[in-house]
Amino acid sequence: MTNRTALGALALVVGFVADAAETHGAHEHGHAVLKLVQEGAEVVVHFQSPLDSIVGFEHEPENDEQHAALGEAMRTVQVPENIVRLPATCTSAGEPEVTAPYVGDDHGDDHDTADEHADSAHADHETAGHDGDDHDADEHAAVHADLEATFKYHCESGIAWLEATAFETFGGLEEIELQAVGSDATVVETLTPASPRAALTGF
Repeated sequence: MTNRTALGALALVVGFVADAAETHGAHEHGHAVLKLVQEGAEVVVHFQSPLDSIVGFEHEPENDEQHAALGEAMRTVQVPENIVRLPATCTSAGEPEVTAPYVGDDHGDDHDTADEHADSAHADHETAGHDGDDHDADEHAAVHADLEATFKYHCESGIAWLEATAFETFGGLEEIELQAVGSDATVVETLTPASPRAALTGF
């Protein structure tokens, strides 16, 4: 498992996130997921949270206040220290990759993507056994949207611990499921505002 690049680690974490999503199941407000994959000195951290836990809603922004809240959240998550803290021996290795619904370079594309997302979510809602005559509030309730961020690090002397600073940044988070995979160790732990740090023994 040596000679893996950061790109290889990123591919691993993407697969790991997908597997964990199947394991965890339903989209759950207040519950975020933090994945860490270590390959040698290269480390990739992936954060995923329901958008509601970040900005207080998951539907397409409907007014200036909601647009501003979403924009501010995107800027906040671009700073890795607002989500996670690693030992000082770990240095950032590239720009964070942050994605969220209703956000993009072209407003028209954002609008189309948002409509498609809402339509898909509403279709899933109907498939689950609900009538198509639901009101707007029900349509909003059917939309499940996540904010995701990926951070890359170079850690010269391993990772002794990880701290989820996202609790301080976003008050809507109640717990974060940490799943960390290293060359010789695995850590699975639930972090809370009262206990946001995990020891990464063997990393």
